[in-house]
Amino acid sequence: MENNEVNIERYGKDAVVSSPCAVFSYQVENPRELSPRDGNQFSWNNQHFVSEDIELLPYGRRNDMPQLLRDVVYSNPNIPGVFEKKQGLLWGKGPALYQEEYVEQKDGTTRRVRKWQENKEIQAWLDSWDYCDYLLNVITDFNFMQGSFTKFIRQKGSLIGKNKFHSLEHLNPAWSRLGRKLNAEKPTHCIFSNWWMKNGSDSYKKYPLYDSKNPFGKANAVMYSRTLTFATDFYAIPTIFGSLEWIRRSTAIPLILRALSKHSINAKYHVTSPSKFWEDKKEELERKAEAENRDYDDRELQLYEKKLFRSITKTLASDENVGKIWHTKDIMIVDGMNLISQGWTIKPIDQNIKDFVETQIKIGNKADSAVSAALGIHKSLAGISGEGKADSGSEQLYAYLMYKLIGVDIPEYIVTKAINEAIKHNFNTDLKLGFYHGEAQRQQDQTSKDRIKNN
Repeated sequence: MENNEVNIERYGKDAVVSSPCAVFSYQVENPRELSPRDGNQFSWNNQHFVSEDIELLPYGRRNDMPQLLRDVVYSNPNIPGVFEKKQGLLWGKGPALYQEEYVEQKDGTTRRVRKWQENKEIQAWLDSWDYCDYLLNVITDFNFMQGSFTKFIRQKGSLIGKNKFHSLEHLNPAWSRLGRKLNAEKPTHCIFSNWWMKNGSDSYKKYPLYDSKNPFGKANAVMYSRTLTFATDFYAIPTIFGSLEWIRRSTAIPLILRALSKHSINAKYHVTSPSKFWEDKKEELERKAEAENRDYDDRELQLYEKKLFRSITKTLASDENVGKIWHTKDIMIVDGMNLISQGWTIKPIDQNIKDFVETQIKIGNKADSAVSAALGIHKSLAGISGEGKADSGSEQLYAYLMYKLIGVDIPEYIVTKAINEAIKHNFNTDLKLGFYHGEAQRQQDQTSKDRIKNN
């Protein structure tokens, strides 16, 4: 008796489909969207009102940019480690107070330097609310999305004229969005809610945006500190956004190789289907359920998918199916001035396994390079050098010195913007908080007692 049982191993929208007679890898793609998501569709400029007088400013096409970045990055085996290394590079030896001074050099030139200092009063205030954890959270947000939300909590005494900030609070970017009053050109509020996580919520919190000209004017004001992105009005576009497809490709490679190994390297085809096919099929099944006066169940689509995969598997399997065809129609859609074809493709996988594996590894290395460039750190610092080769010490040292020269100042300014605002207005001082970095030296430039020894 013929066994046509189909096993489906899912990896997001991708899968490896196997049966006793055939194996193929499978992918769903949408050529119009870089970040396909279920649920309501947003654009960067769509209007959505959370109350009668406040308009939500969505972050991303479907208002899910932070969640999209999180899901793509943490599905990858390498990229989260790169983010942690970048966090460590900015953190250095940790936060410390400094004052900027101009110092005349021996050659007559003037150099701006930082004079690192201690201040017990400011340090006591910082220690009272776990400022280090706050800064680590802000650095993480900045590395992912080039911005962060901070709430200024006023001291209770502010109500009777003693203006001072009690502490700062990091707001989770997954729950934080900008909003503006009707007819306002710029954002006026931060809206904090799980509405965009659950497509509906009973409550939300509305905070006014921080005003540096009137720092104590509004209780619980929120600052959205960010880098400016070309031709955007409200949010920073993450530098890694353009590399998301590379990250997805890199993520898929170990899954593909695992599937090939598990199935004795019998996967002979890669099948790609258009997202619109499944959207239309789901709508068809929903209409059928409505006509039959019953609720639609997502398992109906899964059963149809399994039946369809069984049909594809039978067509692709064994010599007795030579001459058989599996037929679908392409759909042409208009996207702006472009005409895009959406249809199924079935491509044979070259059974020269050595070349296939080497190709996948090269794709992975290219993906790692693309991500390193997007994050703005050299591959030797990110720890993603190709083919397992370690970069030379001099190359790593040069990369580190270049990072300190051009890669620290702007991120540090954005990350510490809120906390330095609070220090300025709380203590009326020109002291600032920054990240202290030690000086890296070549081994030959150090005395023998200071050199790292391999015991």
